[in-house]
This record gives sequence, structure tokens and C-alpha cells, in this order.
Amino acid sequence: MKISQFPVRKLTRAGILTSALMLSQANALAEQVTLDDAVQLTLNRHPSLLKFRPLTRALEGDRQQALLSPAYTVGANLENVMGTSSTSGVQAAEATISLSSVYELGGKKSARTKVVDARVALLDSEQYSVSLSLLGGLTRQYISSLAQQERLHIAERSVSLAEDALSVITNRIKSGATNEAEWFRAKSALNQAKLELAKAKVNEEVARQSLALFWQGNYEDITLTGSLNSPATNYSYDTLFKQFLSSSNAELLIRSLDLKDAEFQLAKSDNTADLSWSVGVRRNQGIQDTSLVFGASIPLFAEERNSGAVKSAIANKEVALLERDSKYLDVKAILFKATKRINFSSQAALHLEKEVMPDLKRALELTKEGYQKGIYTYQEWFASRDALLQSQRSLINYREATLLNEALIEQWTGQSLKSFTFNLQD
Repeated sequence: MKISQFPVRKLTRAGILTSALMLSQANALAEQVTLDDAVQLTLNRHPSLLKFRPLTRALEGDRQQALLSPAYTVGANLENVMGTSSTSGVQAAEATISLSSVYELGGKKSARTKVVDARVALLDSEQYSVSLSLLGGLTRQYISSLAQQERLHIAERSVSLAEDALSVITNRIKSGATNEAEWFRAKSALNQAKLELAKAKVNEEVARQSLALFWQGNYEDITLTGSLNSPATNYSYDTLFKQFLSSSNAELLIRSLDLKDAEFQLAKSDNTADLSWSVGVRRNQGIQDTSLVFGASIPLFAEERNSGAVKSAIANKEVALLERDSKYLDVKAILFKATKRINFSSQAALHLEKEVMPDLKRALELTKEGYQKGIYTYQEWFASRDALLQSQRSLINYREATLLNEALIEQWTGQSLKSFTFNLQD
């Protein structure tokens, strides 16, 4: 089994790569990069993936060692020398030169190799799973960054509306149509809106920096384009969990069991003792004779002495099986929550956009016109304006939640639900 080189597999992007991401880097001519470019930067630079290169080389070395047969040993033995009487000097010396080794029984070499092969397969699955997780995080951070960018736009619009209100009230004061108290309330609202704008700028920069750190970049070197539009959804939890069972994440759990099974077979192979053998030439100087010598030995009660190792391997396999079942429960909870939340948030966003916001926009127009005519109070105008801004914030929250849960589902199932649509309408 040949150990594959990094990256072990070509990522299918399975939903993690479905967003239309455009970044602008301030190196050279501020070259814009697509999501594929950002993914490649992340795969090449993120430490959590770079570690798989030395791990792959380590397994190559382990497999090379596993394929080795027991070493040959050359030995020399000299007897009956430097004694007394007839064994004085080297006149009666006996010299033996031998070659010895061990003949492995019980399929130990094959078992060792299968353990390394199982570790290679596990590392392959682990790298792919970590890559999907990392790219899932990249996608979610992009969505969050884009949401912060939209919140920044709303904060800017809030300041613009507050400035417009202050201008209208100033003109009404000049004409004697209202009192100064309304002017101070409007000015206070403007200052609060500016404070929220400053906060939104900080949050947006923090989000962009968190995104750029995926490839060890800087937020000042990138800009985002796009939006958070996503059509209404109605996903089935049972279908999504079945997709998970056929994904690379489930494969990772299966590979863990395969490794434990290979380790059990390796431990079991030690139930059969190895045969030690030797062959050599002996020279008897006293009688001027040369002869061949042979030897063989095998340990007794090997199976009984190895019972502890086999017992440990069986227990470790049981632990891996229980950990797999526990992970299945965790994934079920993740997918169930994500399914419920994505179905609700997508429908809620559609309801806000189609049913709520048009009425709030019309209400704002009417209260502004009515205030200028003296029909409505400033508080009624302000309440209409605040309700519209709040609904726009809620729309962003629902759209963000939809895409975040969609990215989470795609990460665990390894399959694309649909392509993200980035085209936010004002």
C-alpha cells in the first residue's frame, strides 16, 4: 500500500466551496482572489493541515520498518583458553563463529504492515475531515464577515436617517412649527447612531481579520463583495443523517475501528512464539578438528504470556466502538438543531422581506410626511424609522443563521445542499 502525498485527496468542495467569494488583496496590484484561491491559501498555510506532511513521512518510515524481517546476527565464541594444565594458552582452544536470526511465526510481519496501512488510511480520512472542517470554518467566517459588513451598512443608513431627521427638525424650528426639545432628541439619536456606527466598524474589522487569519493574512489587505440572500428551505433531518453516514466524517470513525482491529490482529499474532535459529562453524584446536554447529529454540507458553496484550487490544477496540456511537449521537444532535434552525430562519427571512418590511417602509414614508405636516409627532416618526432598521437587522440575522447552518450541515454531510446566492437587495 503506497502512502499518498499531501494533500491526500482532492477536496470536492461539497457545499463548503459553493459560495461565490471574492477577496481583494493589497499585495502588488491588490489582486482579487476567488474562494478557490482563498481555499488554496488556507490549505497551504494553515498549521492544522501542515502537520499532515511530517505525519505522512513518519508513517512512511513506520511502514519501511514494518516490512523488515528480523536481523541476522554474527557471533563469535572462544572457549578453553588461558587456563591451566592442558588448557593453558590456546593449544586446546575451541572457537565458534555463528550466524543466527529469528524466524517469525503467526503472520507477525503481515500484521505489522496492516497496522501501518490502517494508520495511513486513518490519517488520510483524518486529513480530509480536518480539511472539510477547516474549510467549513472558513465559509462560516466569510458569512459572518459579510453579515458584519451588512450591519455596517445599516449603521451607516441609520446615521443618514438621523441626520435627515435632524435637518427636518431644524427647518421646522426655524419656521416655529416645533420646539427645541425635539431638536435635542434628534441630536441625541444622531450621536447614538454614530456610536453604533463606530461599534459596527470595529466588529466588521474584527470579522475580516478572523477571516484573513485562515491563511495568515491581514484584514487591511482584503475586501468582501456579495450578500446574504438564500432561498427558503425545508430540509429533512433523516435524509441529512443518511448523507452523513456516507460522508468522509463517518469514514473517519470507521477507519478508527479498522486500526483497532489491525492492532488486535497484531497482538494476537504474538500468541505464536518465534523460532530462534543459529548455524556456525566450530574449530577445536586441541584435536585439529572443524565441524558445523546448529541450534534452535522457541519460547514456551507464548499464548498464555500474551493474553494480557490481547485483552488490552480487545478493550481498546470496544472503546473505539463506543466512541463512534457517541459521535453519532453528537452528530444527530448537530444535524437536528441545524435542520430546525435553517428551515425556520429561511422562512422567517422570507416573511420579513415579503410581508413585514414593505409595510414598515411605507409606514416610515407616511410618518415622515405626516410629521412634516404636523399630523404625527417626532416620537411616531422615530418609532417607524427604528422599527424598519430593526427589521433589517433581523433580516440579516436570519439570513446569516440560514447560511451558517447550511455550511454546518454541508461540513458534516460532505454534500452540497445548494449554491449560496450573494445578491442582497436594499
